[in-house]
Amino acid sequence: MNRTKIAMTLEVLQACEKPVLLVLQDIPPEQLRWKPAAESRSIGEICRHLVRVNAWFLRRLGVEPQVADVPAGGAEELAAGLEHSHRQVREVVQACEDDGGLLVERVALDGKDREKLGVAALHIAQHDLYHLAQIVYLRRAQDRSWPAPLKEWEAATHVIGDYLLGVK
Repeated sequence: MNRTKIAMTLEVLQACEKPVLLVLQDIPPEQLRWKPAAESRSIGEICRHLVRVNAWFLRRLGVEPQVADVPAGGAEELAAGLEHSHRQVREVVQACEDDGGLLVERVALDGKDREKLGVAALHIAQHDLYHLAQIVYLRRAQDRSWPAPLKEWEAATHVIGDYLLGVK
């Protein structure tokens, strides 16, 4: 029973989650809510979006999300919601008997859609990094001295690159 791709997928998920959680550390409430324009999303709204999208993917995979949204509260609540939704995705991946489980088309809870677990998990990781860039931009726009988690962001891209190029 081969679980190499499962281990790779879990490592990618964790590497991409880490910098997203770091951007929420010690963020003042006013920075969490700040928007550069009325129609833009704040950092808090982007993080809530990440939780809701993770829940959407879980439903598409036939799994009831334990956290479907988080209240518009502080950074601690947002981080807890993100951690919980990411942990549930990792648990679903970990539950695969072997690598083939990542490629099985799973039926959504509503029965309308099908999704492969491996594709959904990697989409979630990519989605985290996409929005990480926005969050870093918004934090830096408000505080140029804020130390962005560039080392962790770089580490995540290296994990992905190493697997794609067969280095690992």
